[in-house]
Amino acid sequence: MKRLISLIIISTGLIFTGCTKFLDVKPAGKLIPEKGDVASFEKLLNNDFTLTGGYSNNNNGCRLNYLTDDVEMSNNQANYFWVSSFPNLDSYFAYIYKTPYYNPSDPDLYTWWMDYYRAIEFFNVCIDGVNSVRTESEDQLAKETIAQAKVARAYLFFNLALIYGPVYNPNGTNDFRTIPMRTQSDVMAPMEDLSTNGEIFSQVLKDIHSSLKEIPDLVASPSRFGKVATLAFLAHYHLFTQKYDSVALYANQALTLAAAQKGGIDNLFYDYNKFTWADAGVATDPNKKNASTINTSQGSDPLTANFHREMLLYRKCSTPPGSSYAYPSQSFINLFTVGQDLRREYFFFEYIGYKTIQSGVTYDDGRRILNYQNKMARTSGFSYPELLLLRAEGRARSNDLTGAIADINLLRKFRMRPGFTHFNSANKDEVIQEVLNERRKELPVGSPKRFFDLKRYVLETGKPWSIQSINHTVNGTPYTAGINTDYFRMPIQNDVILKNPHWGLEIETRPWSSQK
Repeated sequence: MKRLISLIIISTGLIFTGCTKFLDVKPAGKLIPEKGDVASFEKLLNNDFTLTGGYSNNNNGCRLNYLTDDVEMSNNQANYFWVSSFPNLDSYFAYIYKTPYYNPSDPDLYTWWMDYYRAIEFFNVCIDGVNSVRTESEDQLAKETIAQAKVARAYLFFNLALIYGPVYNPNGTNDFRTIPMRTQSDVMAPMEDLSTNGEIFSQVLKDIHSSLKEIPDLVASPSRFGKVATLAFLAHYHLFTQKYDSVALYANQALTLAAAQKGGIDNLFYDYNKFTWADAGVATDPNKKNASTINTSQGSDPLTANFHREMLLYRKCSTPPGSSYAYPSQSFINLFTVGQDLRREYFFFEYIGYKTIQSGVTYDDGRRILNYQNKMARTSGFSYPELLLLRAEGRARSNDLTGAIADINLLRKFRMRPGFTHFNSANKDEVIQEVLNERRKELPVGSPKRFFDLKRYVLETGKPWSIQSINHTVNGTPYTAGINTDYFRMPIQNDVILKNPHWGLEIETRPWSSQK
């Protein structure tokens, strides 16, 4: 046991502390618990660093967002905000599809390490640590702890496969060597070889199913995988395998269990009709929306708490582009019906856009629709509205149109003003499209899930939701990239490749410059 401890300390370079203000369970304070029992290792699941996986840079932005159709950049922003000295110019390069997006000579500390493999290390230490100290009296706690850690680790491997790998094709070979599935905490153990996308998907499914029977129904915090979150993950996984009957099955099981735990399905959602602006002056001056918080009148938790009513699984979510960086795209804004959709009222509204003075000349975007989703705690994990839409998509794609339509209208009951027009259609593609529209509106801009969705939709050529390429325009110049290309696959940085020569990867030699 002492050898394991010393190796992990060498690996991390320091003992991580874990005091946090947003978990309702106090996290463990050290990577290696002082006590060598299962209960001490179990507390590692509450550590801040297990809540990563959002794919962000040092300013909590996300280049994956800038590849998609959810954001739009003005000429003024492109010319005067995104200057060559800006520290996260990779997001701008992603927007104009200039590869390599990130300087390949720089370490990928914030995405590869801090957002993913640091958390994976915690889960590996937890699994190995529990196995090394478990006793018969702690057997049930040991099983539950290992199950939660395995699923959480599988969730990170799954996301890594979608980010660093090409489009996963359920009918293809999926033999692209993507990332290492590190499953050992001993840093002296040989580094694993790169796994293919097919191998990653297979192992993820195996880990989920092997953990389901042991994972607890109830967990103390949405930072952990309980039974509902695990079933939601399983449903989400099968979106990419195109086994839509399984999507519907597992999402329904998750919703049924969650409703039983929360005293009814309505308690899984905020009713936006009960929202009010904390600043009463908004009624006479809409400009005050920008600074005002939102009162929910539904429970004691503020909307900004990471354990609020709709939070199923909390994982860090990158900050959506603000007024200086980019705006919500017009195609995204058009999804929200003005005067009916309260998501438009509270989270996407008009305010002062980007403005700067250069050499005595003023460049002003005027008033623009901005993204204020940060008025509500966001997650790159799962929310209950997303879970409902998982069931709706599974139902629609497996020909249960009545069930899918019921789910759409159930969500809209909480999101639209009274008297809204209920959706109804006998056309399967129309129902699927409506579900996917609602999904796009509910997913936070800042999570990688729109990026993930575009990669799965690309296989459905000819369908209205299947976009083959994304086009962005800056100063009249169009920049276009195909989704099923390397433009939508993040490369492993040179520093990682050089430390793992057995992978046989070539380093990136194309020149990178901060000059636009």
